[in-house]
Amino acid sequence: MPSRLQKPLPTQSKLAEKRNSSSNSDSFFYIPRTNPFIIEQMSLQLDATAKNSEKAFDLIRARLSPLFELFQQEGVTEVNFNGTDDAWITRHGRREQAKVKGISEVSASSAVRELASSMGQESVASTATSIVDAKMPGFRFSAILSPIAARGTALSIRKHNPRVLALKDYVEQGVINPEIAQVLSQKVKEGKNMLIGGGTDSGKTTFLNALSREIPVDERVGTIEDTRELSLIVNNWLALETNAQRGVTATLCLKSLMRHSIDRIICGELRDGAAADFISSANTGHHGCMSTLHCNSAATALERLEDLCLQGEGNWPLPAIRRNIGRTIQFVAHFKKHDGKRRLNELVEILGVDPSTNGYLIKPIFQHQE
Repeated sequence: MPSRLQKPLPTQSKLAEKRNSSSNSDSFFYIPRTNPFIIEQMSLQLDATAKNSEKAFDLIRARLSPLFELFQQEGVTEVNFNGTDDAWITRHGRREQAKVKGISEVSASSAVRELASSMGQESVASTATSIVDAKMPGFRFSAILSPIAARGTALSIRKHNPRVLALKDYVEQGVINPEIAQVLSQKVKEGKNMLIGGGTDSGKTTFLNALSREIPVDERVGTIEDTRELSLIVNNWLALETNAQRGVTATLCLKSLMRHSIDRIICGELRDGAAADFISSANTGHHGCMSTLHCNSAATALERLEDLCLQGEGNWPLPAIRRNIGRTIQFVAHFKKHDGKRRLNELVEILGVDPSTNGYLIKPIFQHQE
């Protein structure tokens, strides 16, 4: 029997500002013939931008060389720097302290500003822009400038796995069993909407990449990420990246994808009010939509999704949000990191909302046994 999860309704709904209205009317534009000289100049500017980014990456590596040298050690996938020569590495899923010398505050903060600039952003101390999330070839980079980082500029550098795992790899590694792999593959092909939840570094995005391998290659897929980590094999793929500093939000990207004949929408992570737009998109003609979010279990993933939707631009009451989630999200997979290893902790099917209790109807499919 499906279990019922009921979350008490608040006495006063949390309402955000009214959703911005958008016009559905078609617009027609006259597109003049482009001067070949202008095209050539634009191409030169793009080449110059790419070269400048390469130079910035080389400079960042030089300034932070003691940290990047740690990745040469066997099994190291992440380096965390807390300031004042305090560095830690993650090796085979376990954290251990590392010895580093020679990274001054000037070197660390300069590297952060260079990286932000290469991404079309700026980073100014003591402001919201002092928190930077960006990418380098082969690495994901997150930084917090001093004095917000009280012990000095803080850095987290994660190395991307050059190999994108497939579901069969998870079976071979014992993370999931063959039966669950078959279920997941079939549900992706059928276009079921899924959430992948878990804590930090639990393998959510890596598993989302594996699921994307099961998408039929003839479908048109749109992806939205803050920092690009997804790697799809479909032929028809429109990839968008947000830039909050310049007003390019996940909500704006979702609305844009609606006008580009997308079959499936994949969001790298749901973390704010854009979750409401994701649910609306998945509930209005798009199938097989997927995303990740932080949560402690499959059940709390739905509660977390509700909280994010309440932060959206609309004024949805909680019962309406819950009904929309119940009819939109069909499966939730929860991942957990235990003893340095990532594992599938739960897989559940969402059957809707019980009208008598307003609680979710949840059917367990898999539960990890200790």
